[in-house]
Amino acid sequence: MRESYAVCSEGAEVEERMYRVLLVQAEMKRYRVPLFTSVHAELLRDHIELTVAYSNSNRSHALRGDSADLPLPMGRKVAGHWFFHRFIYQPLWRQIIRADLVIVGPEIKYLINPILLLMSGVGLKKVAFFGLGPNRFPDRSPLAEWIKKHFFTRVDWWFAYTASIAEHLESEGMPADRITNVQNATDSTALRSLLKTIEDEEVVGEKMRLTGSRDSRIGFYCGTLGEIKAIPLLVSAARLVKLRCPEFHLVVIGNGPQRPWLERAVVEDPWIHYLGSKYDRESALYYKMADIFLLAGTVGLAIADSFAAGLPVVATDLPTHPPEISYIAEGYNGRLVPHEERPFADAIIAILSDSVLMQKLREGAQASASLYTMEAMVDNFRRGIEKCLHYYGFGEDARGLATSRTNG
Repeated sequence: MRESYAVCSEGAEVEERMYRVLLVQAEMKRYRVPLFTSVHAELLRDHIELTVAYSNSNRSHALRGDSADLPLPMGRKVAGHWFFHRFIYQPLWRQIIRADLVIVGPEIKYLINPILLLMSGVGLKKVAFFGLGPNRFPDRSPLAEWIKKHFFTRVDWWFAYTASIAEHLESEGMPADRITNVQNATDSTALRSLLKTIEDEEVVGEKMRLTGSRDSRIGFYCGTLGEIKAIPLLVSAARLVKLRCPEFHLVVIGNGPQRPWLERAVVEDPWIHYLGSKYDRESALYYKMADIFLLAGTVGLAIADSFAAGLPVVATDLPTHPPEISYIAEGYNGRLVPHEERPFADAIIAILSDSVLMQKLREGAQASASLYTMEAMVDNFRRGIEKCLHYYGFGEDARGLATSRTNG
């Protein structure tokens, strides 16, 4: 049941105060727009104003071509000053002073974080982190992670990406009642809706245009073309699959620093189709065409989209996976295999050649899709923000104002 707070004094209703929450992002990614716009709309119903501040991408991230802008007045784009393409200073002090709660990422790239932590420590500002606990990406600096480990529980609240991160934070000393598991997701509902608009005849037509046959088996990757995604391993494993499964084709969508390498590498492989960046209905068409989703490197929110399309996931086992790896249930909605081309290829072939196994994994993927939704993430985030504000007395004025809850 939804809760909102009305403030009364001596039995007389008074105008409810609008509480202010500032959420800071280094940059705005396209996939995050539905989350923030939805949370903003939900919070307004409870007299909470969410402002999301963000800046320009650094040079390497700009190559991905996945940046976006938020609508006003919710979105506030400020000039971000990047140092060494890694650290960012955002002049947001006026907004920080006005906010009742500031939510920011725990990464040391945010140069405002030490001051925010100091303000939290002396009781001047309530500060929360939103994101990962430890970052296990292979390009992470051990020193950076050591520094982060020693302050990432020294905030007033945590909005953790997944249950596994929430459990880790609790083991590190963060009180469980001040952790919200937002259950990180993408707007998979939009993808499912788009898939319903695409007729089978359109899929068959595009498959024949792309591969020359309606019977082609499609392995699909959609995401960043970066080193952590192990694109060379994906290509080499695909070549092994092709030797044993002649009707196999690999379709790759995305952009990033490894795009030039990929374009050169597949020149002699006409059955590997690199299509650049695709969005919305164009992207959905290839999700519907695919038989299996392939992740050779570190996983991410692409898992949620693959489940939304009912696609089994084959991923490789890495110590550097972000927490979304926990969404893969071995043998239920996908496979998790050693980070080597032969086991990766063997798992792909095993699924493509076994219709019973394929159907079982598809059903598991579809069931998982109902769990990891944008709607659930929006509701978790909204509830967490309201719980945090209520926990610290916002809405419960110390001058004797009483708080009553009314159903919304």
